[in-house]
Amino acid sequence: MQLIRSIQRHETLVKTWRLLHSCVVSVLLRLNADHVRRLLLHGVIGVSIYGVFAFMLGGMYRYPWELVGVVMRLNYVTVRTVAGYVARGCKPLYPEWTLAFELLRAWMRCIMSVYGDRLVLPKNAQFLRWQSDWIGTREGRDACRLHGTTMETFEHNNLEHIWVRGRVLNPSKTTRPRRLVVLYFHGGGFAVLSPRMYVRYANEILAKINDKLAREHVHSPVQVDFLMGNYRKIPEHPYPIPPQDAYCVYEYLIHHEKLDPSQIIVAGDSAGGALAITTLLRIRDRHMEPPLAGLVSCPFVDMTVKGNELETPHCIIGDKAIHAVIKSYHSFEGDPATWGDVSPVHCNLRGLPPVYIQAAELDYILPHSLNLYAKAKADGLDHWVLDVHKNLPHVYTTTPSWILPAVHQGFDALATFAAGRFAESMRNAPCA
Repeated sequence: MQLIRSIQRHETLVKTWRLLHSCVVSVLLRLNADHVRRLLLHGVIGVSIYGVFAFMLGGMYRYPWELVGVVMRLNYVTVRTVAGYVARGCKPLYPEWTLAFELLRAWMRCIMSVYGDRLVLPKNAQFLRWQSDWIGTREGRDACRLHGTTMETFEHNNLEHIWVRGRVLNPSKTTRPRRLVVLYFHGGGFAVLSPRMYVRYANEILAKINDKLAREHVHSPVQVDFLMGNYRKIPEHPYPIPPQDAYCVYEYLIHHEKLDPSQIIVAGDSAGGALAITTLLRIRDRHMEPPLAGLVSCPFVDMTVKGNELETPHCIIGDKAIHAVIKSYHSFEGDPATWGDVSPVHCNLRGLPPVYIQAAELDYILPHSLNLYAKAKADGLDHWVLDVHKNLPHVYTTTPSWILPAVHQGFDALATFAAGRFAESMRNAPCA
């Protein structure tokens, strides 16, 4: 009996399939060639539009059909933001902003608040790294052509790192230029982005450093380069691997490039800012000569402060993103003093070189910068500088200047500090 029922079910499925096949063929036969071409064109357009959104938002959803929900949310945010702009008499929310930046910030905040926890899912994180590589390569080439620099890649510690080679100032046929290097670690919540994404950013700061060195009346030959250091990322590689990789890049400069610490500034933004500080701590703890200075922008350095997006409504970061990153980076249990350098605010900072902290008033993690500066002061580091930029959110300097012209004030501040330290180094060691 079971065999008979099975055969009957099979025959029913076959009949259903044949009926469906006949209906499709019947419809197609009634269509003329123009209708078929039109259907194919609409299909190609639909697939192309889906592909564009999938590329732009690929790190924000788990399954393909979720993309529709992401796009709908962003459409709502767009309408709400533009309506607010019009209601204010076509004025941006803050004088430093533009409508383009207001839209970009609103989109990023929506993504970070609703889908931020997906940044630390392996497939999502890997896609966002690939995406930033792809975009950064194209942006970086254009930036290098514009500024007359070159981009060189090399492998160290099984990771790709990138040199942005600046032009030689005051070239001489008889004297080799003194090399000065900004070792830079990019942000991205210890999880996403890549050094290539920061080549444009490096070019912007490098150009301003060169201009300011000229104003410092530096007459001897000098070449300033950026080294965009890479590191392994969460969720695959939690603490202590990222700071180990960061320190390894610094060692490369000392042992392979044969640079003196007085030729190096260690820098970074957000999570990269944390890696810059941990690198300085590890240099000190190994009783090595400290580098010339540190340079950090909106550093992610206090793992006891998780923040609240309701208190910072105009930042790009949301609760889900921060909470997911902290949970994935390290198991924060017990006394912060036992965590090592995973939370630099809770470390002894004595003996570190001068550090410039660039903070943003609207930043979700502004308390991190404030607490780091307060800890430095408590540890007797009077040569540290805190610079809070008004009406601007987290790492605003990474925004293209055509979207947010105010980034130039951030670049100027970063370059002024770096050029001042480099000029002092050259005066102290003119023949190095």
